[in-house]
Amino acid sequence: MIPLEKIIVLNQVPLFSSLKIEDIHKISTITTKETYEDGHILFHEGDIGDSLFIVVSGKVKIIKQGVDQPIAILNENDFLGELSLFDAETRTATACCHGECTFLVIEHDDIEQLAHEFPEIAFGFIKVLISRMRNMLAKSS
Repeated sequence: MIPLEKIIVLNQVPLFSSLKIEDIHKISTITTKETYEDGHILFHEGDIGDSLFIVVSGKVKIIKQGVDQPIAILNENDFLGELSLFDAETRTATACCHGECTFLVIEHDDIEQLAHEFPEIAFGFIKVLISRMRNMLAKSS
């Protein structure tokens, strides 16, 4: 995937919606492209989180222990593992590829270093994550 393709993908992801194109370009330099086959487990509930996954193509089932059906199915431009951007705590669910999937992956250490160099990127993420939390809370009320 060439750098311009990464920027185009990242620009369509809600997590980066409040960032300037220059910031998205900086983020694109720390992403790696990964492709997995159907059934591949990205991570298990309880694993230590160390990366964010952005769905470029395919679908990802989010599964919680003790729940029969997936709690979510993520598609192109969705993201998962966002809590790993700020801490290295355990994963709250299992993520499984449903069909072949391609991702842009950002490692925790890389985004942490970038956020120290460019704090506006960290603040942009925080705004989007807070908005997402508020929406989830509103839906559960």
